[in-house]
Amino acid sequence: MNPLRSLRADNPGPFTLEGTRTHILGHREVAIIDPGPDMDAHVRAVAHAVREAEHVSVVLTHGHRDHAGAVDSILELIPDSQVVGAGHPSARGLSDGASVHTDAGLLTALHTPGHTRDHLVFHWKEGLALFAGDMVLGGGDTTWVAEYPGCVADYLASLSRLEGLPLQRVYPAHGPDQDDPPALWRRYRAHREGRIASVRAALARDPGATTEELLDAVYGATVPPGLRRAARESVRALVEYVEAHPEGRP
Repeated sequence: MNPLRSLRADNPGPFTLEGTRTHILGHREVAIIDPGPDMDAHVRAVAHAVREAEHVSVVLTHGHRDHAGAVDSILELIPDSQVVGAGHPSARGLSDGASVHTDAGLLTALHTPGHTRDHLVFHWKEGLALFAGDMVLGGGDTTWVAEYPGCVADYLASLSRLEGLPLQRVYPAHGPDQDDPPALWRRYRAHREGRIASVRAALARDPGATTEELLDAVYGATVPPGLRRAARESVRALVEYVEAHPEGRP
């Protein structure tokens, strides 16, 4: 019997793609990885999926509502479960390298800041797999990296860390599974480094360029109207990185 199941919440959008995917690993000793948004149908489906489990751990990659919003509702339905990971008041923090037990093997927490300062991914060594949260998405070549000063440098360092893991599959929280991890890391690195290069070139042409001018120079007309604010914040983060790393030095 496959120890891994996946349930998708009905919360599609530009940042969640077709919706948040909650992964459930194990049968008796179970981990619910990112329980998702606080949507009644999804919460009840998750609780039903683990109804025969003897021990349940709710495992959080980070605290954004589309990942951790359901925690309180899950705790009401499964009051004996424990919450571990990042981003929720009920969660017991996990140090880098700490493990969560399931009957399908260990989930090892790896600190991968960038998307958020406290972002975690979980390495399932027995499955040669990684539960990636929002480190990457299952579609496209970018994820949101603009939340705090230094986030771009952190994100690139997190990619470097993941590039060294022996993996056959990556399970993002949004979009389909990825079965070529090296190509996935290369794609996401190339996108971020390309944006950095574009901002660096635009600032070299016009050191006094405003954020709006840089946005137009870097993204052109490719930004949908509803995502312009997010793109603007991304540009600010890229500018901060370029200013902190002159001449392209890390």
